Amino acid sequence: MPNAPAESGLYSRTRPSWNRWEVLAVLMTGTFMAILDSSIVNIALPHIMTSLEVSLSKAQWLLTAFMLASAVAMPVSGWLGNQYGAGRLYLAALALFTIGSALCGLAWNINSLIFFRVIQAIGSGMMQPTALVLITKVFEPHERGRAIGIWGIGAMVGPTVGPTAGAYLTEYFKWRSIFTINIPVGLVLFLAGLGVFADKEETIKQPPFDWQGFSALAIFLVCLLLGLDRGQDHGWTSTLILTYFIISAVAFIFFIAIETSTSYPVIPLRLFKVPDFSIGMILAVVRATALFGAVFLLPVFLQKLRGLSTIQNGIIMIPGALSTALFMPLAGRLTDRYGARWPTLAGVICASLGLFFYRKLDIGSSYWDIIYPQFFRSAGIALMLTPVATAAMNAVAPREAGTASGLLTVGQQAGGSFGIALLSTLLSHRTVMHAELMGASPNLLYARELFSHITGTAPDPRTSQSAILMLINQAASVRAFNDVFAIGATIVIFGLLPALLLSASPPKRKPGATME
Repeated sequence: MPNAPAESGLYSRTRPSWNRWEVLAVLMTGTFMAILDSSIVNIALPHIMTSLEVSLSKAQWLLTAFMLASAVAMPVSGWLGNQYGAGRLYLAALALFTIGSALCGLAWNINSLIFFRVIQAIGSGMMQPTALVLITKVFEPHERGRAIGIWGIGAMVGPTVGPTAGAYLTEYFKWRSIFTINIPVGLVLFLAGLGVFADKEETIKQPPFDWQGFSALAIFLVCLLLGLDRGQDHGWTSTLILTYFIISAVAFIFFIAIETSTSYPVIPLRLFKVPDFSIGMILAVVRATALFGAVFLLPVFLQKLRGLSTIQNGIIMIPGALSTALFMPLAGRLTDRYGARWPTLAGVICASLGLFFYRKLDIGSSYWDIIYPQFFRSAGIALMLTPVATAAMNAVAPREAGTASGLLTVGQQAGGSFGIALLSTLLSHRTVMHAELMGASPNLLYARELFSHITGTAPDPRTSQSAILMLINQAASVRAFNDVFAIGATIVIFGLLPALLLSASPPKRKPGATME
């Protein structure tokens, strides 16, 4: 299979004379801040509902609006980056995110807060893919694995520490602090970015923007993500959810028709003819299932069945976040030295094992039993993200790097939504199934026998029927979690097939270039 295309003259002309490590520091910190904020709000929802006197269904639009707006902003970042410069676009997106954060902190009602979250999300959505473009601009192909590995620390650690940070801030500084904390960080990063991106960046003159294709793509993404997000609540066969999916399918058909007939498509479909890029899109979805599925399942288990607080939950997740930070640069070095295939294969196996080891998790599991699988999952996520992103970005032409990075980011977001929707639905169904198999009977004697069979111990004679049945339902929930962890591991292991098709050889180095 061919490796990345040779660097064209266009690349040498457009590579600006920026300090690459300063650029990387700004990108990593900004990405961490943006992704952290996408997960930090979940914990603050009850406080926001009380403060603004709104229902849960209304407050959930703070999460949904952010997800939709950021997904729609991602694909357009490629065109804007080529037209105005990736450095300028990143600073503009960072400024928009910071302004949106400040406005969220000043919101006077739920509608204003949702609107300001959309502003915040547009900035966040453009920051992530633009960061990947900037890495390809300032780092040579044989160095990009290491650079993407370091940048990915922010991208991978953010979702893990977000809920804990949100719990701490809302507990001690009120809910508005989850937004206002971004203001000083954003200002410092913006000022640093002005210095880092001071040298002029050459741009690529763009054809007219494909508004028709973008509109069809936006409708497709919005309806698809809305359906995945609300399917569990409304029912997958409800009229509303089916309408979302039908509109999404029709919009997708229109999108394909428009992109194949226009001279200047917003998403050049020829990108999917590039093997490493197409495989990268598939693996982005698989990786998102492993990342967001575990980040979703484990905290729910610990809080719902173990009774841990959000802060306690976050402390247990810290080892996984720290190990991710350690594995990401290592994954980058392995990619630069050995190519993308073998690190990705190892990553798929490790990520699958990290979920598989939870298949016997129960209420009495030790803290070590909860923590050690995180090391496997963290290594797997690192070994999947860095090689896949590096191979995909090295495989596309320079002028299409922005579009490619936007699609990769959208793929991960859609994959995360799909993974959470699938696993949460399976969890619900398996809980009901196990409860029925255990025969939750109103007969007290039968309930006691079931309790003894499940736990291996006899219940206290004074234990009431309702208490025993509650424990049986709890046991059904534990078994359902075990099943879903095993199913998640199975989904991830199927990533071995596309991983085998990735380029095996490392990126070519320029004459005289060395690994630092």
